[in-house]
Amino acid sequence: MRLNQGNPDLSGKTEAPANAVKTRLVVVLLLLLVYFLQVATPLRLHPDTVKLLSIAETVEHGGGFLFHGYATQQPPGYPALVAILIRLHLAHVWVLVAINMIFLTIGLLAFRRIVESEFGGDFPVFQVCVLSLLSVVLIKYSAIPLTDTVFFGVSMSCLAAMNQPTSSRLDLRRAAVSVALLVASVCLRRIGIALIPALLYALIFRADLRCYIARLSFRVKAFGILTAALVAIAVAFAVRITTMLWYFKVGLGADSAMVAAHGLLNFRLTELGEMAVNLPYTACPTIVQRALPFIGALAFLLVLGGIASRRKRFSAVDVYFLSYLAVLLVWPFYDPRFWLPVIPLLIAYCGLSLRQLAQRGIARQILNGYLFLFAAVGLVTLTLNTAVSFSGASFTDMYPEYHATYCAAWHCKEGFDAAKVDQDALRLLRDYK
Repeated sequence: MRLNQGNPDLSGKTEAPANAVKTRLVVVLLLLLVYFLQVATPLRLHPDTVKLLSIAETVEHGGGFLFHGYATQQPPGYPALVAILIRLHLAHVWVLVAINMIFLTIGLLAFRRIVESEFGGDFPVFQVCVLSLLSVVLIKYSAIPLTDTVFFGVSMSCLAAMNQPTSSRLDLRRAAVSVALLVASVCLRRIGIALIPALLYALIFRADLRCYIARLSFRVKAFGILTAALVAIAVAFAVRITTMLWYFKVGLGADSAMVAAHGLLNFRLTELGEMAVNLPYTACPTIVQRALPFIGALAFLLVLGGIASRRKRFSAVDVYFLSYLAVLLVWPFYDPRFWLPVIPLLIAYCGLSLRQLAQRGIARQILNGYLFLFAAVGLVTLTLNTAVSFSGASFTDMYPEYHATYCAAWHCKEGFDAAKVDQDALRLLRDYK
């Protein structure tokens, strides 16, 4: 099996037959269909899911964005969405998972639009979308009520909206949509602030906008600069009081800047290593676990190489990715799902780096072998994930950290440790069917 057979390959050569577009569409639709089958899953518990859904219930009851009576650092967007669903009597697990899948589809459509305009018509966007859908990280977390997949759809749509040709006249309606989607992104996840430099870049480098600004009077310019400065200060203050910056040190457990920097780099490279081998850390053999940071470093170099190859066509998309990367490089916690909203971009940048390498015989075969293994692992994971969704009572064995909680909710026949039951999660399992 060759993933690039009958499609534009990583070298940029086009080998697609006349019916290739239909074949690609069928493949992507089949994968998305399997994703949508996850709506049959029981509520998959995650610490952030418990907090988000609990906050949503408090909001719906008029208690504000609180968890156990205390303000949290969780953005308000997702709890507000769930609170609306509760009010409409639509707060069911299948609805929450379906929302994830809808935004996943929207995000892929927006990504396709971005790639076609920014990366060139010969770029293998089909392969990137398929590999993204076969990523273990995306498979796992898209079935859990969390903000990541929704943010992916909104942020990609924002990038697509702000992606206007500089040669054409500024479309004010699209600019307004970009701003609205940017605000929505920040409300969903604070890392949405990475879209702000991208939007500024898209606006500043427009010749028509610069000419318009040049014709403004000094007073109007001064007022605009002052307004922009006040907005920037307000945004910075809001980010400061609504993020977890105050326990960065707790997250790293570091006493010095050098130790902290080493820990942060190790986190990010290990996460990238997991994504490159397409296996979670716990599923990797010991020797692979030790090699993950080195594999991640290689993946990181490929990503940087892809960005560097676009230096002559640098755009708001690249600014967004670099801004996103800058935030992750100072985020003191470990979880591969932090990369979920930019998985297609990660793969696309690696593809740009590998284009030249893929033109050579042995390297081409090695790359095809790697892509085959990546896809095979993804297909197996997607199959197992679907089996878990339809596993019924045996579902309790799939999440050992919440085994006692599931047993308490579903009245397991075997005994369980009542002391390990998470009362918040137990309430949610009884409320969300």
